[in-house]
Amino acid sequence: MDEINKQFEYSELLAGRVLDALTDEQKKFLMEWEQQGNNKELREDILNAYSFRDWQHKLKTIDTVEEWASFLERMDSSSAKTDKVIKLSRMKWVSAVAATLVVGLTVFTLFNKSSNLKPIEDIKIAPGSSHAELVLSNGEVVDLDESENEIVEGVVGAKNTKGILQYKDALGSRAEDRVLNEAKVNTLRVPRGAEYQLVLSDGTKVWLNSDTELTYTVPFVGSERRVALKGEAYFDVTPNKELPFIVTSGTQEVQVLGTEFNVSAYSEETHITTTLVEGKVMVEETYSHNQQILSPNQQANFDTKTKSINKKNVDVYPYVAWKEGRFVFHNVTLEELFSKISKWYNVEYEIEGEKLKALKFTGDLPRYNDMSGILKIIEAEMSVNIQIGLNNKVYVSE
Repeated sequence: MDEINKQFEYSELLAGRVLDALTDEQKKFLMEWEQQGNNKELREDILNAYSFRDWQHKLKTIDTVEEWASFLERMDSSSAKTDKVIKLSRMKWVSAVAATLVVGLTVFTLFNKSSNLKPIEDIKIAPGSSHAELVLSNGEVVDLDESENEIVEGVVGAKNTKGILQYKDALGSRAEDRVLNEAKVNTLRVPRGAEYQLVLSDGTKVWLNSDTELTYTVPFVGSERRVALKGEAYFDVTPNKELPFIVTSGTQEVQVLGTEFNVSAYSEETHITTTLVEGKVMVEETYSHNQQILSPNQQANFDTKTKSINKKNVDVYPYVAWKEGRFVFHNVTLEELFSKISKWYNVEYEIEGEKLKALKFTGDLPRYNDMSGILKIIEAEMSVNIQIGLNNKVYVSE
């Protein structure tokens, strides 16, 4: 009950700010509260005009008359606001009341969230599946979730079947033939909760993880084979000394002749990791030309902010196990763990507090099982409490 009273106190202060009715001491107190945890984001959400619309339907389920009458009575007795409130325009009062309702309804929602939560045993969250969209050079979008597709792009034909999109170069691999024909640009998009396989026109095989895009030309033309990656993919490159294979991710380039490697380049992360399984690659920052040469069992870590590249020896298996149907983690934080698995199961998550986010986890988990089994393992190993809310959102607490 004390916690609820505190939340209403914060609600009153936020509404008081809208009314321009706070003392200097109250302003200082509210500012300190906003700097704690996620309170600043909470403030923005609950004072957003659109939030009010989202929560309006909840008014029918709760009796707010008595609570708000009490609140207005307390506000009316505040000596700090009397003179100011009288001068407020009608529109400002309407805005203030709307903001106040949003604050109250948000508090109500937060403290009744537990009523919507279910234990792991009561839910089922299916793993991802083979699903992708192919964006053709003319802008047409082909849903590859359907049965077999036959696609033609210029001189190149492609066949889609059983989760694999395979291109065939109709003119063969002769460089003089490729130069004579205009290349078509295609993009393969794999959403959250999905994966897909791709065989490019040169025979290179690519495994695309969830929430990933790969852009490429069909066929490859000129003196190189260049693709652009957003997300994570594993490459098994067909050797061709005359045509180096280049993977670009922002300002990073990975150049190879023939090899197997994994690149993880999600836009929300501040590092791009390139992990080499076989062969040799060069990782380069295109503006500074900072370079690192990788040998098997080495990894380049590219900092997208500082543009620096660091190299280290690694066990490659945890970084490539996803394409073999496993989640393998070695001493990763709980935040990193959920960032990975949430993409595959297409769920949102919330971890309570920085202490829990920083907990370290090591384990080898099945990728194609229901998520509830994985969550049970995490809950037991990490001694945390996991519950499932609306839309299968995962809540992790002590």
